[in-house]
Amino acid sequence: MGSEPATKRMKLDLSSPDEPLTQRDVVAFQKEALFRCLNQYRTNLESLRTQHDLSKRQCGEISRSLANLMALVVTLARFLATFCENEEEKELCRQVAEGDETVIVKLSDPFMKFLTKYGVNGIRQDVSAKVEKLATDLKDLQSVKGELSKENKQLTEEITSLKEYYQNLIRKYDREDSLTVTRVFEKAMDDEQKVNEKVFSLKAESVNVPSNETAPENDTVKAATETDDKAPHCAIEHELQITGLKAQVESLNATVQELEKFREINEQELIKLRQQVSAQQAQQTPQVHDRDSLLEKISHLKAENEDASAVNADLLKKFQELTREQEIYTGKLTQELRTAQDTLKKHNATLEKDLVRIRTTRDELLGKVAILEAEKSKSSMLVDLQSAVNILQDQWDKLQVRSNDEPQPQDALMKELQELEIAFKELTSLTHKKYSELVNQESLISKLTVEKTKADQKYFAAMRSKDSILVENKNLSKSLSKSNELIAQLKDSDRLLQQKIANLKKQLELSQSNEKRLTDSNKSINLKVMDFNAEISRLKKSLNAAREENHQNIAQATKAQTHLQDAEAELKKVKILAANSEATCQKLQSSLLNDGGDNAPLMRELEDFRSLVYCSLCSKNWKSMAIKTCGHVFCDNCCKERLASRMRKCPSCNKPFSSNDLLSIHL
Repeated sequence: MGSEPATKRMKLDLSSPDEPLTQRDVVAFQKEALFRCLNQYRTNLESLRTQHDLSKRQCGEISRSLANLMALVVTLARFLATFCENEEEKELCRQVAEGDETVIVKLSDPFMKFLTKYGVNGIRQDVSAKVEKLATDLKDLQSVKGELSKENKQLTEEITSLKEYYQNLIRKYDREDSLTVTRVFEKAMDDEQKVNEKVFSLKAESVNVPSNETAPENDTVKAATETDDKAPHCAIEHELQITGLKAQVESLNATVQELEKFREINEQELIKLRQQVSAQQAQQTPQVHDRDSLLEKISHLKAENEDASAVNADLLKKFQELTREQEIYTGKLTQELRTAQDTLKKHNATLEKDLVRIRTTRDELLGKVAILEAEKSKSSMLVDLQSAVNILQDQWDKLQVRSNDEPQPQDALMKELQELEIAFKELTSLTHKKYSELVNQESLISKLTVEKTKADQKYFAAMRSKDSILVENKNLSKSLSKSNELIAQLKDSDRLLQQKIANLKKQLELSQSNEKRLTDSNKSINLKVMDFNAEISRLKKSLNAAREENHQNIAQATKAQTHLQDAEAELKKVKILAANSEATCQKLQSSLLNDGGDNAPLMRELEDFRSLVYCSLCSKNWKSMAIKTCGHVFCDNCCKERLASRMRKCPSCNKPFSSNDLLSIHL
């Protein structure tokens, strides 16, 4: 497919497996599903690219072969110009030899007529054998072409089926490797299995037989008790011997009768065969092939030739349809590739827009953080000032209290204190003004720094977006120019291919008509006689082979008939022996029942033997399957039915078991 390395699996943030599923697990499940879809689309895109490259190479090879054919036509026109008789034909050859592809396509019809004229008139007798050989080779090649087309179709179907199979297998493996898928579906399956086990356990408890009511299993069969009266047993044995001898006599009589019938049938068939042989020997005369039979064969061969030409025409139509379908498919493929490329470009543009938006929001958030930090420093400064003011206020209150407690000083001291108070107030007001101015300047500086950082971030974001936009514009312009050039080249190549294909079709039709004319005109009577003699010898050989095969089939049929007779006789013998054995069994059973209590132990032993050998559930089949967990034995059908109905408990002891706990045994 593609040459890219395998994409890495996403690392998902899942919860613990022991915990229930959360919304995060559901989101992870959806992400992984989208990731798998993207991988699948990527592989499909790579395969389509490889197919597109292959079709491109094939188109180039076809164009080169068509160019070679056009060169061959030009050389042929130059060669035929020497054989022309009038000026029109010379002018036609000159135009074909000197013209380009369009001129050759326009002049294809008159040039074909001219070519047929000089091709038929210039043919010689010594070339007839070569033409005949070429015609036979062409037929062989057409048959081989049909077979190869069928094989190609079959191989393409097999390749598509294999591709679908491996894609489904890869998808299955991806789902099996997924942790989220296994976890989600295991939980669903576990819940369903628990519900089913509860339901089937209730059914099994209501249906199963209790363990204390199961049939006993004996280890050994008791020996038959000897009776005192042996005379009835001797009489029964004599009767059984007599009935056996009678059965043998009847079977021998039946075989003798069958052999007599078979002998009579063989005698009648032998008489009929001898009569037929004598009649054929009397009617055999030498076969003479006259002129009428040869003419009939010639007409038959002509009809076969016409049928072959019709088949050839049908094959050509199919080839044209296939080429047309291939062109349609290539057009659709290129259109799909273009649409996919456009969607990817749009998606890339949206992602770049989202990246720019995220960067702008990041810059805004950084500016807000800087403003908040500046505001925080201002608030801390105000708190410090408030604490200083509070300290000064406390000191002032203390001084006032102290001054009130002390006696009245002198007037000079009071004046000096008042002056000091006034000076202190002026000094404090001056310091407050300077401090407020300093705070305002610092806030202004912080705002200006924040605005500067915002402007810088916006400038860098604009430069980054500008670079990305320039790169994107360059890429888009390059891709647009390349796509336009590719479209123009494809249109030109398509036009040339259509013209060349039409010219080739006309040439092919002309060559077919020339071939038919040459094959019809250049067949001589000697070759026909030789062909007919060869066909007569071949038919004789095939007749002899058919006769030998007929004799072999007759011998095989007689052998099969004898085997059938033997099998029917053996079947009759077996039926007679079966009837006699049933009669003896009925006699023995009636004798045992008539004896009463003497044979009661034997009957009881037979019942014990039946309970030991036959299944206790169905009482029809022999015990052939043992359960390893508890050791109880049942038949194979009953065990499989219980497993299929999910009643996985032993009917005797209600112990659970599975298909791995079953052991096949042979009694």
